[in-house]
Amino acid sequence: MKAVRWTETTLIACGHLALWAGLYAGGCVLFVEVVVGEPLRWRPIGIAALLTMGTYLLDRVGPWPSMPDRGDMASVPHRVRFLRRQVYGVRWLAMALLVAALVMALAEGIFAAITVPAAVVGMMGYAHVPGQRRLKDRLLIKNASVAMSMTALAAVLVVFPRWPQSWAAIQWTPLVIALAAVFLHVLAGAMLCDLDDARSDARQGTRTLPNTIGPLKTWWCAEAATVLAGGFLLGGVAFAVVPAGIGITLAGLPVAGVILLKASGAQRIRDLVDIMFPLAVVASVLLAQ
Repeated sequence: MKAVRWTETTLIACGHLALWAGLYAGGCVLFVEVVVGEPLRWRPIGIAALLTMGTYLLDRVGPWPSMPDRGDMASVPHRVRFLRRQVYGVRWLAMALLVAALVMALAEGIFAAITVPAAVVGMMGYAHVPGQRRLKDRLLIKNASVAMSMTALAAVLVVFPRWPQSWAAIQWTPLVIALAAVFLHVLAGAMLCDLDDARSDARQGTRTLPNTIGPLKTWWCAEAATVLAGGFLLGGVAFAVVPAGIGITLAGLPVAGVILLKASGAQRIRDLVDIMFPLAVVASVLLAQ
């Protein structure tokens, strides 16, 4: 019993520290690499993971001393309390992660390095602008913003280190398929993560799919987006622009993951969503070998 409780507590703490979000971002980069047929390069995956962890932590504790975000206080008070116990240490950890991401990104070139300040600026615009109508408060725009930022990050880290020396060698069709699939997967994941906060978001005036069309229809939308992502990959396989092994496994395993997640009946699924996707990507890569 103690071992189970310790494991659960550790998983939750890692979620509070944005470890699972970082792995999710790394999974997006890995997804694009294998669909495009690039050799596995761990530095772009590491950059994505460190950058996402640093940005998420900075968002959660704020870039400067202030009161916690009103929405976070209502929806995830346990996370706010956890991070506020060591707020200065967490803020320094966020900065250290961002610096580490920048150092690694500089080795990949100027375009990769730009992602670090761009992510911080994007985070500020998403959640910390003055006033009531932030991007994170707007129906679907919040989900699409997260999906677009993750997709753009993966595209830059996979494609632009090759520019301009190997630009002509880039496989554009599988790249477009990979990025479209990643966008849909992240969009679906962002929809599902809003399920955890449906009631508190409604009280705060934040419109999300769960508090607008209900949890069941939100699941349908997320499942449809995931299936459509798989359809893009299977289309690429059918036209021989995506390798069959990786295309089929990546088309199937994330869909299976969402179905299992729904069947589990878990009450809090944000961390499970963040863990499930990179696990599905890694399992797909291993099975396709």
